Amino acid sequence: MDAESQTAWHPDRSWVDPLISMLALLALLASAYTLWARQLSAKRPLERAGLPARLMEVVLAGPRLLTGQTTAASQWTKAERQLKEPWDQALLAVLKAELNDPKARRPEATPAGAPGERFLRTWLAAYGDGPLPDQATRTEIHRRLGGGYAADLLEARLRDREGGGEALRTQARSALRTRVVGLGLLSGLVLALAAGGLALGIYLLVTLNKAPARPLPSWSMSGRAAAVVLLTWFLAFFLSGNLAALLLSPWPSLRWVALPLGYLMQAAFGVGLICKAEGITFATLWRRLTPGRTGPDLAWGGAFVALAVFLVIAVALIASPILKPSQSAQRELQDLLRGLSGLGPTLALFLTVAGLAPFFEELLCRGFLLPILARKQGMALALLVSALLFGAMHLQPAGLPTLCTLGWALGLAMRQTGSLRTPILLHACWNGCLFLLMRAFA
Repeated sequence: MDAESQTAWHPDRSWVDPLISMLALLALLASAYTLWARQLSAKRPLERAGLPARLMEVVLAGPRLLTGQTTAASQWTKAERQLKEPWDQALLAVLKAELNDPKARRPEATPAGAPGERFLRTWLAAYGDGPLPDQATRTEIHRRLGGGYAADLLEARLRDREGGGEALRTQARSALRTRVVGLGLLSGLVLALAAGGLALGIYLLVTLNKAPARPLPSWSMSGRAAAVVLLTWFLAFFLSGNLAALLLSPWPSLRWVALPLGYLMQAAFGVGLICKAEGITFATLWRRLTPGRTGPDLAWGGAFVALAVFLVIAVALIASPILKPSQSAQRELQDLLRGLSGLGPTLALFLTVAGLAPFFEELLCRGFLLPILARKQGMALALLVSALLFGAMHLQPAGLPTLCTLGWALGLAMRQTGSLRTPILLHACWNGCLFLLMRAFA
């Protein structure tokens, strides 16, 4: 036990219990408000084709490009079932016109409002005998369709009427071929990781009764003190994001700064709160959470990346018949990335998503919460509860199965090594890969 931790906080229950009740009520109200706001946002149609449509674009058009085979009717049916956003359906209508139906029937549904009317006029000009739209309209529709293969093919049709669409069509095919190869390599890597994850899962089951190499970090503060720390941080999580957005509201072009600024604020507050309640410095905190050598911890982190991939795929396959396809889980980040330009902002967001967020969330959930739960509830229940809380605190109902599964894998990684380096590496790899995928199709 650290000498400094003798001053750890043990508040009197006569006044701290009412405080915990009040903080819990405020946290529930904040959560309900955030879920309500996100539900309203999810009901608002996207202003351009989203990530699911861009990925489906590669799935539908890629095999046709590489093998010349006609896209099966079952694949179109699956795409229609999964893509519900208006601009996703508009992208699908263009792909149908190019890949499925030489006579190109008029789209059954178009996005609402003036942009939808402009899309229909552009579509009729490309596949019918409508008048050519002006350049501003063509640029807008190209952007709203995601600027990818379908958007390029639609523009190439318009250029055919002007006598020069083949160059753009060739360029679009080359770009699609690169994406197909990239996604193919990514799929192979995912399958290899899943196989490795299955092997690690079997190993963990076989050695279930074997004591871990190192115990989890110990904490001297009471359970009530820990509850106050967690609930206060949770409220600061909401306040910091709103405060950062408010401070930057006079400068709309800096909207992207709200994410790293808000996370820096809440991370600084949360780490300071933990150190204050435990009566230790940050240096002591970090030594407590990262005992032992770095190399083995990072090697285990790579192994647990494979386990997380396997578990998430398995849960997704089980849950897919129940859960409806949704792109709202990362909608806010996707919207932010679509409006982002320049290396600096992209790098700042990447470091926030793949660096700062994994560091602080793992410190809080696996370095702090998991050991405190385990000292009274036992490891198995602590892993389950911490995973559920990790998924719930993101307030993303559509992503809850994936987030809880990831949280469980992160908890297993912490249990295996007793060092925070392992779950931080796993979390950073996960967030970083998702960020790069979304950025590539933004």
